[in-house]
Amino acid sequence: MAPGRPAVGAGGTRRGAGAPVTASPAGRPPARTSAARSGSEPPTATGAQRAIGATLGRPRPRGRVAWALAVVVVLAIVVVPVYLSRTLTGGPAPGATNLSAPTATVPADAPLQDVLEVAGRLGSTPIISLKGQLEPAGGVVTDRLITGQGRTVNAGDAVLLSVSTFSGRDGANTTGTRSGHRLHAGRVEPTTLGEVLSGAVTGQTEGSRIVVRAPVSGSDGLTEEVTVVDVLPTTATGQELDAPVGTPSATLGQDGCMVVSAAGLPTPTRSSATVVVQGDGPQVTASDTIVARYTTVGWADDSVLSSTYGTTTVPGTINMASTMAGIAQHLLDIPVGSRVILSLPADQARGDQPVAVVIDVLAVAEGGEGATGTPRGSATPSAPAEGATPSTPPTR
Repeated sequence: MAPGRPAVGAGGTRRGAGAPVTASPAGRPPARTSAARSGSEPPTATGAQRAIGATLGRPRPRGRVAWALAVVVVLAIVVVPVYLSRTLTGGPAPGATNLSAPTATVPADAPLQDVLEVAGRLGSTPIISLKGQLEPAGGVVTDRLITGQGRTVNAGDAVLLSVSTFSGRDGANTTGTRSGHRLHAGRVEPTTLGEVLSGAVTGQTEGSRIVVRAPVSGSDGLTEEVTVVDVLPTTATGQELDAPVGTPSATLGQDGCMVVSAAGLPTPTRSSATVVVQGDGPQVTASDTIVARYTTVGWADDSVLSSTYGTTTVPGTINMASTMAGIAQHLLDIPVGSRVILSLPADQARGDQPVAVVIDVLAVAEGGEGATGTPRGSATPSAPAEGATPSTPPTR
């Protein structure tokens, strides 16, 4: 090699003591690398720097800017998820405010839209959001949030109510049940429902949601209580279906009574069930106690053995663990709101004769206790009317 000439490496790149250059197409001056422009190659980029550069579509940052951006990325990856996790799981987050305990005050008898909001479907546990702590009002205020399409409830009629109570101070559910609501079956009378609830539901239609605001006295003085009342249907609601030939007939009269007949039909040798109204509520399980209307008649002569149908008759309860074998078998997985016609041989019924049974599944009671006849809270508790909590299923 001649003295003073630089060596030529693979690919046409010349290496020498001076600044490195890159071979260029003929007729163009060689272009110096970035190292030549800056005087030295920058240090290796961090993962965070490369990610930022790729995301923004720009050359990677360097120096203090790069380190600052790296710190931001680390905070976003580590700190933010921890904060969100503690917040969403109920853990205390730095500087968090308890939104369920409003500090402003609102007159309890102001228009409902200025006082609170209610969410949740009819029959489920509602959720309320207060717009301020409620200053106790001088009387009872009743509002209808949802207007039902069912029959009108009159004084003395039987009703099925789902009731939830809430504190007017922080909106906390004070019903005292695991589910946050309580079922009440009874007649629309002050002796059954109390003055407040009896007055609130009279004239309402089944399927309605009512909000009652009333002052109550407690250990900590006079406070306001909010009661959300769902007036549930007392007969089956849902899609009507055609019954196949051979099914006992079931006709609901104007008085709310059910007329059932198996006249002319062959005596059943095995149990069967026909859904004639398909509800859309929760399904019945083997451990449930359900609130229901039911009529049981003897197969041979249509004699009524038991019934809880009727406008003024309080719905009964059926304990799935202790009712007739045919009922326990065929009500399983039936949705609330349904009407079922059962044809049962003697060994699937009382044991003495075959029967036809019609059942309207109205609700599933919490904890297998059935519906109570005595509301609490602003409804002014009173002694339940006789038969308000039937404990005898159609037959045992």
